[in-house]
Amino acid sequence: MMIPRKQSIMVAIATIATLLITPVTSFNINLSAKAKSNVGGKRDLLPTPDPTNPERYLPPSSLSPSINKSFYSLPETLVRAGPVSLLTRVTSPDKYEQSILRYMYESQTTDVTTAQGNMDAFFRAPDVWAEQKMLEQRGDREVYDYGKGPTFDRIVLATVWGSFVSGLIGRVLWQLVHGNRNLF
Repeated sequence: MMIPRKQSIMVAIATIATLLITPVTSFNINLSAKAKSNVGGKRDLLPTPDPTNPERYLPPSSLSPSINKSFYSLPETLVRAGPVSLLTRVTSPDKYEQSILRYMYESQTTDVTTAQGNMDAFFRAPDVWAEQKMLEQRGDREVYDYGKGPTFDRIVLATVWGSFVSGLIGRVLWQLVHGNRNLF
């Protein structure tokens, strides 16, 4: 009886891992469908494909020396998008930066915060992000601005909830370390 459950768990883990590894472009979403045209000086504000490696993008000339300084902070990534995006940012900084530059290039957006918010949402839940972008493209859903920061209420709720969960996990670990079977 346990084998089917283990197999279903393994299938779920494999599906999630595949979604996290899959590049944004494999979802066949036209990111530039509602983007503004590239007019005049805007070209200097957009990333460009690397001529030596077409899989990579070069930062815009206005941000070149300090592209990482344009990103919002690590705690803000945690608050905005959760631990998955934070872990991606910390463990694979080049992948993280390239995904933001690629999004900026394909969507023709010059706002680093919006691009970073979109990629954080993609890393958090690729299937949900892709579905939302497809619905936005068809006009079935209003365009969500991932560049907006979280509201004060959301920050308070996340802090209270995180404190409660951390305290509960700490209590269980404390009881287990000290040999007490009564976990609460």
